[in-house]
Amino acid sequence: MKRSLFMAILVFASVIPLFTTAQDPAPRRLLIAFSSYRDRPKHARVYFYEHDGVSKGKIVDSIDPVQNRQDYHPIVSSNGKICAFASELENQSSKVFVYDLTQKKLVTPKELNKSPGAQLHPSVNADGTLVAFASWDKPGASQRWDVNLFSIPGTKFLDTPGLNTPKFDEHMPALSADGRWLAYVSNRTGGVGLADIWLYDPKAEKIVAIPEINSAFADLTPCLSADGKLIAFASDRPTGKGGRDIYLYDRSKKSFLPLPGVNSVANEQTPSLSPDGRYLAFVSERIKGEGERDIYLYDRATQKLLPTPGLNSKREDMDPCVIVLE
Repeated sequence: MKRSLFMAILVFASVIPLFTTAQDPAPRRLLIAFSSYRDRPKHARVYFYEHDGVSKGKIVDSIDPVQNRQDYHPIVSSNGKICAFASELENQSSKVFVYDLTQKKLVTPKELNKSPGAQLHPSVNADGTLVAFASWDKPGASQRWDVNLFSIPGTKFLDTPGLNTPKFDEHMPALSADGRWLAYVSNRTGGVGLADIWLYDPKAEKIVAIPEINSAFADLTPCLSADGKLIAFASDRPTGKGGRDIYLYDRSKKSFLPLPGVNSVANEQTPSLSPDGRYLAFVSERIKGEGERDIYLYDRATQKLLPTPGLNSKREDMDPCVIVLE
């Protein structure tokens, strides 16, 4: 009898979500950086949106636009001080810029963009001292996409032995806030599908394969919680609800976590986890949105999509990054 009761408790505990209704933590004040065409139909601009973690929010700032320059994929350090983003002037290769939110000005090191090839999809650690990004045909590297690590205080690129391959692509990097892990996408040999998510350990200078999260299809745009234990990503695997869907994997539990209400029959893509793993921002093309692509905010504690008044526009809104403001 006691054994049966004990087993029942174990089964019940295994299905309780990470955040339970009875113990829901208080909502947190959030900052979402994103790119939008709302006031420039041909050139996207970076905006910053504050949310109360429940139902209210507003745009609080933006990065000043430059004529014929498109700014996209902003990533904010979890201390809320640094924003890295990709930018492209018409007829020029894309570059990575660094913006100081406190001083409200660009603080991009000159050494960061010396390559004549395209540089995009930046990611930063907690204090914005380390930037990861993808580069195309960078001098001294392969002639394909490679992932780079750049130290802002040291104004230099860091060695990443074993990370890149000469004949395949490595791109879409995502740093954990503690800088301990770097997730990225590659079509290198030894993977599971068309494009797989891999982990790189900069401290040990080695790759960590995670085949259990990959599929025979395209697994893309990973993002990490602060400690790198949670990985959210988009995939077009046929087990989803339709098109691309968002998946969340817990490396410590070696299992996928439920995201009820997140995915739809339309495409969901480019997820961003708050450092504590509670909030998930993502883009969806579902027809009930404001525009063709809209940004949604999901609270894993309540397992609900949160109202985001003023966040989306009639044009495309994309590339969200969500952090918690202390």
